[in-house]
Amino acid sequence: MKPVASTEESLADLVEARREDIIRRWGARLEPLPPGMDVELQERLQGMLKQVDALVLVLRQGAAEAWSSGPAWAHAREIGLRRFRAGARVETLVEEYGLLREAILEVLDASHRPLDTDELRRLWRALDRGLTEAVAHYVHENEQALRSRELRLQEILDHAPAAIYAKDAGGRYLFVNRPFEAISGHPRASVLGRSDLELFPREAAERFRYNDRRVLSSRRPLVFDEEVLQPDGAHLYHTMKFPLPGVEGESWALCGVSTDITTTRTLREERDEAREQLQRVLTQLPVVLWAFDTQGVFTLFEGEGVTSTTVSSRMMQGRSIFEVFQDRRDVLEVVLRALAGERLSTELYLMGVWFEVRLLPVVGADGRVVSVSGVSLDITERRRAEQELRASETRYRLATLATRDIIWDWDLVTGEIHWSELAPRLLRLDTSQGLPVMDMAWWSAHLHPDERERVTRELQEALDSDEGHWVAAYRLRRGDGTWAFVEDRGRVVKDLQGHPVRMVGAMQDVTDRHEAEAEARRRAEFEQLLIGIVGHDLRNPISAITMAATSLSRREDADPRDQKAVARILSSAERAHRMLRDVLDFTQARLGGGIPMDPREVDLLDLVRQVVDEVQQAHPDRRLEVDGQGEARLRCDPDRLAQVITNLVNNALAYGDAFCPVRVRLRAHRDSVTLAVRNRGRPIPPELMPHLFEPLKRVKAHDTHRNHTHGLGLGLFIVKHIVDAHAGRLRVRSTPLEGTTFLVRLPRRPPAGR
Repeated sequence: MKPVASTEESLADLVEARREDIIRRWGARLEPLPPGMDVELQERLQGMLKQVDALVLVLRQGAAEAWSSGPAWAHAREIGLRRFRAGARVETLVEEYGLLREAILEVLDASHRPLDTDELRRLWRALDRGLTEAVAHYVHENEQALRSRELRLQEILDHAPAAIYAKDAGGRYLFVNRPFEAISGHPRASVLGRSDLELFPREAAERFRYNDRRVLSSRRPLVFDEEVLQPDGAHLYHTMKFPLPGVEGESWALCGVSTDITTTRTLREERDEAREQLQRVLTQLPVVLWAFDTQGVFTLFEGEGVTSTTVSSRMMQGRSIFEVFQDRRDVLEVVLRALAGERLSTELYLMGVWFEVRLLPVVGADGRVVSVSGVSLDITERRRAEQELRASETRYRLATLATRDIIWDWDLVTGEIHWSELAPRLLRLDTSQGLPVMDMAWWSAHLHPDERERVTRELQEALDSDEGHWVAAYRLRRGDGTWAFVEDRGRVVKDLQGHPVRMVGAMQDVTDRHEAEAEARRRAEFEQLLIGIVGHDLRNPISAITMAATSLSRREDADPRDQKAVARILSSAERAHRMLRDVLDFTQARLGGGIPMDPREVDLLDLVRQVVDEVQQAHPDRRLEVDGQGEARLRCDPDRLAQVITNLVNNALAYGDAFCPVRVRLRAHRDSVTLAVRNRGRPIPPELMPHLFEPLKRVKAHDTHRNHTHGLGLGLFIVKHIVDAHAGRLRVRSTPLEGTTFLVRLPRRPPAGR
């Protein structure tokens, strides 16, 4: 027998080495036998010695392999069989295994060997398995005499330290002992014949039934932990369940033994938790544990927080706090107060770190302070976070003062609304008697009656939605009784469960913009009405002038001077008609109606040549060149494209060099056709390029006496809208070397809806 077990040896080695000591201790715990029973005692000792050897075998092989092999438990079954034939009670058998457990535990404690949790659990499960095997064979041998001995067996089971019970294959209880009554909370008479679903909560009952089915289907004992809810809380039971085979080998019932290990588990958890907490404090938390005597000499200076300071534990041990902090009056004052017996907590900047310092005087039997202990927590990050929070609050306040929006923060839990400092001034509130309570009721009461229902409904929908985004425009009554047009928007903040707890938003007073937009709409409506009247009333006299002048130009007896005057009249009427058409197109484009289109299949090259010929007749002194390549058929409005070509060519004639030709080039592509109008001369000023297609923008022509500059400056604006209506693109390049080129790219088939 080894006096002390080596820490390297396994638990199996330890049990094997102390097997005789275990049996001796086990035998000493047995009740004394009557004289002449020495032979029986020796048989029991030998049988239990074999059982210890079987436990060693299990520990060496591992629980799973050992349980699946029958020979390892033959001794347990033999013990159960012998104890039954010797007339022993099953209670005695259970008690013997309990004594064996105590003997093994006593030997393990005496060995001072650290116990591995997995090995210890395997040992206890092996003991439980041995007990299971012994009890199973005991019950099997006793099955035939069960009826006559039921009352006696019940009495034995009632005194067992564990809850023992049996169920049939349907889960109905056949018998239970008194400890089981305490578990179920029902008397035995009301338990027998009932199932777990009738005795326990459904969740627990389903768990019991699941374990029962495992035992019955596997036809072998199983060991596991089961939790049962009792009046004083949840209890954990270490349970062994094994099947009871019938004559043909089928499991007709099962038996269970449940030991309450709640106290053991609680103590173990409390111990582990205490160890974990202590370990966390010492190794993880940024704390310094320290102590000094009445002379101020450090007797302890340890902890993870030491690493954040500029000193080490070794440097501080044995030094006087009055020496270390001789220049820190605030520290010495706190130390003297603690030495005087005062318990206190404060924040100090020590050794480059901010600490929260707690001092606890230790008082002796005579009531005097014998030492001071304490803990210092590193709060540097917290202080930094507090400073950042203050800075953030300052930035928020400055931002609310700089913006023209009213910032609001609605606490949905308390119902309070915090408004930025701009709110009283923009809402014209009377603050002479103090600021009114601006809560949800105040806001709702100040909504315009015609909009209150809509706005509050939309707000509630935003609170209930997943997005939590709210945008609304409404009228809000100011403090002076006037109405402010506001645009409001907010975001809902939700907790982890998805419940809205806060809403933050911004309100902007758009009264001036609303009034300006209303005025612009009124002006646009007036302009549209005026242009319509002018267009209708001017078109008739211009048509009359054109018809009369045309009639005069056809007279054969007209004087040449009269013909020249008539030609000027026709030219002026045509220019007035063109200006009137540009004005009407401009009005339609600007007011959103768009320039009307009548698309059809057109050969763009024919159209270009026709328009250029007409322009050439009006400018016989200028050179116009047309260059077309490829198939140029496309779907478009020919009248409108003729207007584009005319405007671009006339524009090139007006602003180009009079001695250089104006070139019109047409190129066909697979899905589009490109039209380019190019002239030589001075380029377009760079500052005018971004505004070239805006209305009423014109470039001065080289010859200010030409009539082409007498337009309204709407030509390129209208060209841009016509090209856009055809889903095309309009670009312009203008350089001193290359001149000015307007490039129009038109799709052969504009998208639907164009």
